Amino acid sequence: MPDLNELYAEFGMAAEMAQLLEVEAGSVGLAFLAISVKSGEKVPAAQREFYQQIVDHTNRQNLGKLLRMVQSIGTFSPSMTETIEQALERRNYLTHRFFRTHNFAIHNETGRAAMIRELREIHAQLSIAVTMLSGVGATLLALAGHEDLSKEAHDEFIAKGERLDI
Repeated sequence: MPDLNELYAEFGMAAEMAQLLEVEAGSVGLAFLAISVKSGEKVPAAQREFYQQIVDHTNRQNLGKLLRMVQSIGTFSPSMTETIEQALERRNYLTHRFFRTHNFAIHNETGRAAMIRELREIHAQLSIAVTMLSGVGATLLALAGHEDLSKEAHDEFIAKGERLDI
């Protein structure tokens, strides 16, 4: 059943976008923290240790807590807040209830087609929220006088095609 492979591929792409949403939410929090560090300034060891603890704490948070943290650092437009809240709901649905909700639909072509359409919609919704959070993070880094990853560095990471611990 080729459509079953397509279904699982669509689920994988949506799940990847859900993880990117989590990364971007954490990055916004860390970019906000970067405002307290002057670009090019050497940070004392004790302060570096403190910042590392914040990074570690951020990495242990679930998406809901990360998004609440993001919303606490500034005032966002109602549409942006709604998009982020919907993305959290869609991510939770995808992760915890998608297959359970569709239960027997996976066993026929019409059901699988509906599941694929829904996964594409979820992917698109998550992608919009990722783009918004990425913009917020880049803006905070710019306000702090720090550069975001350059296009050249980005392309270099892609060309290497290796795993990078973040």
